[in-house]
Amino acid sequence: MLKIGMIGPDFLLQRNQEIFQRQQIKTIFITDAPQLHQIDGLLISGWNYGQYLQPLKRLRNVILARQEQLALLGIAAGAAALGKNGVLPVMDCHITQQSAQQLTTAVLEIPSFAPSRFTAAFLPEVRFSHLAPNLGVLCRDSRRGPVVVRQGNVLACSYAAELTPRLCLYDYWLEMVAALKSSKDF
Repeated sequence: MLKIGMIGPDFLLQRNQEIFQRQQIKTIFITDAPQLHQIDGLLISGWNYGQYLQPLKRLRNVILARQEQLALLGIAAGAAALGKNGVLPVMDCHITQQSAQQLTTAVLEIPSFAPSRFTAAFLPEVRFSHLAPNLGVLCRDSRRGPVVVRQGNVLACSYAAELTPRLCLYDYWLEMVAALKSSKDF
């Protein structure tokens, strides 16, 4: 059974826990370093880069030491934590968080995801910039630029996946987590 650790604000963690429980995935709210050794993947979520992501600063060194064994998913402000200018600089890009705004939506098409077209909710947004050549852009929006990027076992999205009715991002990421776990088991 996959075990997913989560860091972020309580209201988003509860929503993510509901999503994973429907898929019979065990979740752990990460509060201290030993918990990071019990998980296969780490979801970092947030709409505000400040207080909600404070645990990352405390756990930064342990996460970075385990980054090759963990599949990471950053959602919205959690994605900002993963870029070169973030708390966990594990992706070759800079990420700028846009100021809070009204909830907006956009229809995205990501061929790697099934279904490939879905409506995503943005609140607030992050913008990916200065992308390195080794960073795969899975989805690009004409107004926002890249909205889903991947580098190895790290996936980041600029929209609020918790508010998006289709869970294809989660399905895609859980496949990454399972593949990484199975490669470690051999």
